[in-house]
Amino acid sequence: MNLEEKIIGDITGEFVIEAYQRGYRWTKDEIEHLLNDIDEIPDGQNYCLQPIVVKNKNGFYELIDGQQRLTTLYLIMKYLPFYQNLKYSIEYTTRKSENGHIGSKELLENINIVGLNSPSSNIDELFIKKAYGIISDWFNNEDSKKISFYYKLQKFVTVIWYEVDAEEDSVGIFTRLNIGKISLTNAELVKALFLSKGKKNDHGVYAGNPYGIDDKKQHEIALQWDAMEKGLHNNKFWAFITNEKKESYPIRMELFFDIMEKKPTDECSFFTFNRFYDKFKISTNKTEAWETIVRYYQQLWEWYKDFNLYHQIGYLVAIGYSIKDLLDIAMNEDNPIKKSDFRNEIIEKIRQSVIFAQNNEEQIDYVDLSYEHHSDYIHRLLLLFNVETIRQKGDEDNRFPFERYKNEGTWSLEHIHAQNSESLNTNREWKDWLVLHKRSLIGLMNTYEEDSPKYQSISTIISQIDSVISHIDDKNYKGSIRDEFSAIASAVVDTLSDGNDKTQLHSLSNMALLTVGENAALNNSTFDVKRIKVLDMDRNGDYIPACTKNVFMKYYSSSDTKLHFWSEEDRKSYIEAMNNVLYRHKDVNENEIKLIKEEIHYDNK
Repeated sequence: MNLEEKIIGDITGEFVIEAYQRGYRWTKDEIEHLLNDIDEIPDGQNYCLQPIVVKNKNGFYELIDGQQRLTTLYLIMKYLPFYQNLKYSIEYTTRKSENGHIGSKELLENINIVGLNSPSSNIDELFIKKAYGIISDWFNNEDSKKISFYYKLQKFVTVIWYEVDAEEDSVGIFTRLNIGKISLTNAELVKALFLSKGKKNDHGVYAGNPYGIDDKKQHEIALQWDAMEKGLHNNKFWAFITNEKKESYPIRMELFFDIMEKKPTDECSFFTFNRFYDKFKISTNKTEAWETIVRYYQQLWEWYKDFNLYHQIGYLVAIGYSIKDLLDIAMNEDNPIKKSDFRNEIIEKIRQSVIFAQNNEEQIDYVDLSYEHHSDYIHRLLLLFNVETIRQKGDEDNRFPFERYKNEGTWSLEHIHAQNSESLNTNREWKDWLVLHKRSLIGLMNTYEEDSPKYQSISTIISQIDSVISHIDDKNYKGSIRDEFSAIASAVVDTLSDGNDKTQLHSLSNMALLTVGENAALNNSTFDVKRIKVLDMDRNGDYIPACTKNVFMKYYSSSDTKLHFWSEEDRKSYIEAMNNVLYRHKDVNENEIKLIKEEIHYDNK
């Protein structure tokens, strides 16, 4: 196989499209999309098209994949007045000249003088004529537009030229790429670069630049490739090294190459291939390049297997830190780093991640973190709290499940105890909220004696809830549902609150990570309602972060705490637990580690 990048203006040869392919079928949408993409190329920036897959057959090229793009580009160049004689031709074997009808090759060569509205002898001819008309309309006879487009085609528009070996099955390749619309990926193209022998020189020897890997090394690379691809299909390992969804990478090795080359999110889809291709143009040693890839991959596995680094690096990746930056630190041959120093570097990066400042101001004290202004900071802090809680237990069989955290729902900051329902505005939200809290009130009521004032008070509230629910959907009801709901909601919150200080409503001591989706009623619920929901989620096998579960199970609270309430003492205990995990703890070697440099304090400001 041969793999290279070609400027569109440098493509030469005769291209034949065999009968197993359909004819030309691009419509206005596809044609204008290509025209607009090329037109919008910034000055001096290359634009890489999808690969063209060909096979050299006795002096001409069998065009296996890319015929729609190549035909459209041919039509564009025929329209532009600067191309007098094109360097390549295209012929559909099913559309040759016969019985007085013009063939596909002749039609394309003379499309600029053929009457576009003249009768067409076949469907391919009709689509080709329409395409030329669409191209003409797009340019609108604007000379400046033509000049700019010609310049870009000649200088900046490239195509990945993928020439397969003569013995390859053309139909098999075409089927794989087109029956299900499977495109060649960066991973496949990079693999082809490594495994390509290239063309022989005048002495019958495969060229060394950019080629030159013998059969034995090819076989070794192929085996190592398969092993790495298998490893990347381990979802736990995948979630450790990236926040990308696995569905985005049908071939997982593509992610690894994107990591290696630090592919920006807004770059061309073939950015990674182009980077490797450029490297191989100036380096003859593919073996060395591949061995670097293997070393980086093995380093990731070493970190993944290390219990402490798994949690520490996994956390950094989860908050957006580049795994490649960490690899560069660990594997910098010009400035080697000891493993102990690398671990210290990781710890320092974690420390820095929880030193919060806003608008270049001084560090924000943790007690001053507010849901309203610092939700991202609080989210990060709570994630670290969860990860470190598990890491510090040191149970090798119980690791923080990054794969579940990243794939099961959207994690948000939830108020452990919500003290108002003012954001609820619809009958459905009001009804859902009342149903949820009725269940909680029944549980609380049953903790009291039937003849007690508290029992009777809660029973009355439940009756009032039933009354509101009974007519909340009645369109003929004359009363104000909003007013009735507000009154009963206030009574419910008072009953299910235990002296909660409203100044602490949005503070760190009242926040936990939970995924409840867009359930507005649940989001605005009191502690006990959310506790019941967490219990239900746990029974259903849903993932709940360890510290969130501990909060709602009252794990951090004293033994005499009230189960149904989130009190001031509960909040203090929660913050103390954070201190114990994130501030006052030691590593496996009894060295003091202070992830948070200043202790989180709790007070009633």
